[in-house]
Amino acid sequence: MKKEAIIIFTRVPIPGKTKTRLQTCLSPKDCALIHSNFLKDIFNVCKKTKKDILIFYTPKSDKHILVNLLGENNTYIPQEGSDLGEKMANAISYVLDKNYESCVLIGTDVPQIKSVTLLNAFYYLNNKDVVIGPTYDKGYYLIGMKKVHRGIFENQTYGSGDVLSNTIGQFKRLGLSYELVDTCLDIDDEQDLSILKKDIQNRKTVDCINTINFLKNK
Repeated sequence: MKKEAIIIFTRVPIPGKTKTRLQTCLSPKDCALIHSNFLKDIFNVCKKTKKDILIFYTPKSDKHILVNLLGENNTYIPQEGSDLGEKMANAISYVLDKNYESCVLIGTDVPQIKSVTLLNAFYYLNNKDVVIGPTYDKGYYLIGMKKVHRGIFENQTYGSGDVLSNTIGQFKRLGLSYELVDTCLDIDDEQDLSILKKDIQNRKTVDCINTINFLKNK
């Protein structure tokens, strides 16, 4: 069996420090709580794949919050780097240096992610250099590779602009073959949250039970 790993790449859910764009409709405490529920749901989906899971987090001093949330029998590694791109590249490099044949890095704003999407990402990596998961806001929530390609993450402005298109442009510039997996809703602001609630009401999502239960009272 191939040695493959999923990187869960996250901020620690601290009130006032996470999901701040949702503070137009949620309190800072509830922003941290919804992020916590996203994390639990995403972690459970990752476990279904039977792949190894490594959790890269920031800030370094607050590991205990994640341990209380997800359990102590996990691998927790502080993020290292001067910006988001460098931190992601360093996380991928760290994992691949541990003799994993491939790894897939995912963010934690996508509670509707499905295990089949993650499995498809690893499947595509059998024949492609890179795999990427688009979000509806022109970004991406997933990126996977068999060898770290740092140029992918350079000269990017994350959180604004067309990051997906720019990143695919980097693939082409570097001569890398790539495949896209399913597009996923990235929960950043009140509008995104409204769409998620409608999806839940219409039974379009079933795997994010912790998030569903949290939103029942919101």
